[in-house]
Amino acid sequence: MKNKKNEYLSEGIRDVELAAEQEEIKSRKLKYGNLATIFTLIFIIAVIVVNIFIGYLTDRFVLEVDMTKERLFEISEDTKDVISALDDQITITVLAEETTYRDSTELLGNIYETLQRYQTLGGGKINVQYINPNINPKVVEKYNALGNISSNDIIVESDKRFKKLSPTNLYSSKTDEQTGTQFYVGLRAEQRLTSALLFVTSEEIAKAAYIRGHNENYSIDELDTLLNYANYDVSNIILAQEEIPDDVTLLIIDAPTRDFTEEEINKLDAYFDRGGDAIITMTPNKSDKLERLNLLFEEWGIRYKDEIIFDNSHSTFIPYYVFTNCKLFDGITSNLNLKNNFVMIPGSLCIELTGTQVGSNTVTVLMESYDTSYAKNNEGGISGYDQTAEDAVGPFGMTVLSERLVADKNLNYTRSTVLFTSTGMISRSVLKESAFMNRDYMGAAINYISEYTEGILIPDKEFASATLTIQRYQSRIVLWVIVLGIPALIIALSIVVWARRRHL
Repeated sequence: MKNKKNEYLSEGIRDVELAAEQEEIKSRKLKYGNLATIFTLIFIIAVIVVNIFIGYLTDRFVLEVDMTKERLFEISEDTKDVISALDDQITITVLAEETTYRDSTELLGNIYETLQRYQTLGGGKINVQYINPNINPKVVEKYNALGNISSNDIIVESDKRFKKLSPTNLYSSKTDEQTGTQFYVGLRAEQRLTSALLFVTSEEIAKAAYIRGHNENYSIDELDTLLNYANYDVSNIILAQEEIPDDVTLLIIDAPTRDFTEEEINKLDAYFDRGGDAIITMTPNKSDKLERLNLLFEEWGIRYKDEIIFDNSHSTFIPYYVFTNCKLFDGITSNLNLKNNFVMIPGSLCIELTGTQVGSNTVTVLMESYDTSYAKNNEGGISGYDQTAEDAVGPFGMTVLSERLVADKNLNYTRSTVLFTSTGMISRSVLKESAFMNRDYMGAAINYISEYTEGILIPDKEFASATLTIQRYQSRIVLWVIVLGIPALIIALSIVVWARRRHL
């Protein structure tokens, strides 16, 4: 009986121990379950926080990596400086559905990516919005002052003013000379957008005007672009019919072939006397001697000679497409890379310094030809390109800057500046050609003339490899050394080796 009691007691103890053990297992499971739940909640919260943080970062910084070969979407330091200095709130309105740009071909897709980066770098100062003009016609009415507004246009706007950009303006293009077909060669979106930001945020907008009425050159859309980069609002003036407005600070006289009247010359004199600036280009001209205009030029210390510059060494394969010898000039060449970069002026006239300038003029040669150049008189026409005994020998002036100090009634002095060059310097084909430095040089010159310190020039993002510019003397070196010299040396060595082995 006693043994049975002991057995019952032992079984009871085991039951108690088993129950305690089961309770401990339950408690442990509950503990681990609670820990798992807590860790899961912590993980979920962490994911949410990280997502919020990454979203904040993408709104403030560009975290996407530009994997394109040409670095199409890489934003320059100049643009970053402009954006960081913005005090105004900027709205960029794209007149299209966002999907039209985002999911479109490269033409619009490249622009979409660039706009995204501007908005991100703006850190809340730049807002990009997409509005369908067909659904919201009132939006288009707001911008009627800009002229024709079309779908896909881009409006950059501040509280001061707005500026319209079309998608095609955000690309650089070339025209096939044989077929006349235009094709895109690079992305110019950053230059256009950054210039638009400067335009809509500037306190004042300078005004420039083309002088018309003397059969001037009209193919100057690339020069228009450079003037816009320097924040100029550009118009036309028929000088025989109207005065030069007081708010115009820059005149462009491009390749007139008919002389100015005495009244027109007086208007130009009055304009310069109040501190106005000008860019003047001339082209070979047989129809009119332009006597009055040339007398005005001599008051600024220069004379265009009716002689065209040729150079068989420093030129392209056409000897009158001459490369210039650029002189250092603080304010223009300071930020230009003159090493292995060339300014090319086709059909350049000789510019001679006369010493006849009036008043306090300072005349400086900015570009001249090399001493290998020669000039042919254009009066009777040019029959050939080869140098003859009658040809003048260089160097010759090709681009000249004349500066004059003028005072108003209160003896406040200001500077009047005139840049003299040939029409080839600013021709459409030359300014659009990335192999030449004409575009950068003219942009820097315009900024200097206008005393505009905020103007920036951003190189186009080219789709294809850049053209290697080789001058004629360099091509001859390549011909003699690489094409002829090295093969001849290899052939000679081969003959020597063959002869030695033959006699072994």
